[in-house]
Amino acid sequence: MKSLVSRRSGVVATVLAAVVLVTGACGNSTSASGTGEALADGAPLTIGVSTVATGPLAINDQVTKGLGAYFAYRNANGGIDGRKVELNVVDSAGTVAGGTSSVRQLLASKPFGLFVLSTAPFTGAQSVLKTDPTTPVFVLANGSLVKAAGLPNAFGMFTDYTTESFVGIKTLADQGKKKIALVYDPTIGEDAAKKAPAEAAKYGAEIVAVPLPATTTNFAPIAQSIAASGADGIVFQVVAQSIAGTMKALQNAGRSLPAVSYSGQLNATTLELGGAALEGMYFSALFPLVTDPSPAVQEFSREITKLAPDAATVLGILGWNTGAMIEQAVKDADADGPLTQESFMTALRGLGGKQVGVLEKVGWTQDVVSSIDAGQTDVFSLYQVRDGRFVKVGS
Repeated sequence: MKSLVSRRSGVVATVLAAVVLVTGACGNSTSASGTGEALADGAPLTIGVSTVATGPLAINDQVTKGLGAYFAYRNANGGIDGRKVELNVVDSAGTVAGGTSSVRQLLASKPFGLFVLSTAPFTGAQSVLKTDPTTPVFVLANGSLVKAAGLPNAFGMFTDYTTESFVGIKTLADQGKKKIALVYDPTIGEDAAKKAPAEAAKYGAEIVAVPLPATTTNFAPIAQSIAASGADGIVFQVVAQSIAGTMKALQNAGRSLPAVSYSGQLNATTLELGGAALEGMYFSALFPLVTDPSPAVQEFSREITKLAPDAATVLGILGWNTGAMIEQAVKDADADGPLTQESFMTALRGLGGKQVGVLEKVGWTQDVVSSIDAGQTDVFSLYQVRDGRFVKVGS
């Protein structure tokens, strides 16, 4: 896999060049190389990033740009406790093989921490990651996959889709719905399909499982299946195209059902694809929209516009907030003694329940860090499509 630095011009290039490293070959890092080795005062922190800069999933590179912008901003203002942060970025192209090779290259340079983006690269990287249980690893993937990997040093930076399906079930059950169609992509929703019936039963409801592969292009049979089941509400765990196609097919069939989607589809693309068919639909969310008026989000919006304007998105916020969580954990570890990878991971686990960056509450617990929600439904907010835009309607 090739090493990557995005080419930018002017001030943006100058600022981000200070935080992103080019590594054509694996070199030596200034970071601590083991859990017991303390990082010298003022020594820079190197974070290796297996990004997705090319291929069909390249939109995920917005996360890396958000992370880079955060540390460019912090470095320009003194760093973290006097330490500058450097990113060593390698492109996995979003593939299993790319995940294996990029993570192998990054770990060879002995970074202080590692960030692996997207499901396929993380799947490919697991065999390599298991050889190094001491380096903290941040993972952008379905929390249930991170949990299943069983890596003691892995910290999930995204939600658990199964937990989000529970948010959808509760949302519809609170509206009196008793028969809920779980429309899911088998590649990401099998765990939810197994566990949703028991969750629905808590509210006196039942689940109708409707598998919907991402390759589907004819949604009329899906709409017919939902209608024939007698479902009075829908929980989606599918890609944006599938949400739009199903809702339009239902609309064409004269059916109007309340529906809830997980946060991965809370974006402008979903609205554009679904149009009027999505009016009134709900979306769970852990990270706020870029239009949120909170001071933390406004700080993000101001700085990302200067440093990486194409990452002024929810994915950009996710990367930015990963930086905020790294910063807080470094500060907490520094306050308690020498900064090591072990003390850093202890500090990360201690972030659970706290407000950090744009997150009102980090869901992690001391025992569960595989997803940013840690299986807790009360950390999510709820948005509804009203007049073609997302409006926050509850927590």
